[in-house]
Amino acid sequence: MGIWPFARSHASQDAETLLEQVQAASRQPALYGPGRVPDTLEGRFEAITLFSALALIRLRAEPSAASLAQHFTDKLFRRFDAGLRESGVGDLTVPKKMRALAGSFYGRLEAYAAAVAVADAPALADAIARNLGADGAFAGELASQVLARAQAQASQPVTALLGAWTARTP
Repeated sequence: MGIWPFARSHASQDAETLLEQVQAASRQPALYGPGRVPDTLEGRFEAITLFSALALIRLRAEPSAASLAQHFTDKLFRRFDAGLRESGVGDLTVPKKMRALAGSFYGRLEAYAAAVAVADAPALADAIARNLGADGAFAGELASQVLARAQAQASQPVTALLGAWTARTP
C-alpha cells in the first residue's frame, strides 16, 4: 500500500485507459503527411480532438458514463496543459492558451457531434477538412472511418470503448 490510503476510482482508471487509446489512435502515422493532417503541434491537437470527440459523443449518450466522461475530459485537458508547458509556453500565458484550446475543442466537439448524430458524411468531411487541414479526399475517407466507428460504438456498451481504438485509420 502506498502513502495515499485511497484507491483511484474506476472511472479515473478507465478514463486514463481511454485517453491512452485515443491518443494512440490520433498519433497513427497514416493520419499525417501531404494532403493529410499536418504533423505540427496544431495538427496533433486537431487529431486528438477528433478522436476525443468521438469518445465523448459515445460517453454523452450514456447517462451512467457521466463520471467517466468528466474524468476523461479532465485528463485530456491536463495533457493539453502539459503539452503547452513542454513546448515552452510560459506559465503566465498557459491559462490564456488553455481557454482558447477549450473553446476550439468544444466548438469542434459540437460540430462533429452534430454531423455524427445524423450520419452526415459530407458535413463531417467538411469539418475535418476545415479543422484538420486535410485535403477533401482524405477528409472524406476519414469522415467515413469516423462515422463507421461511431456507429459501431453506439451499438456496444460503453465499456467496449476501452478496447475499441485498435482499428486502423486511413
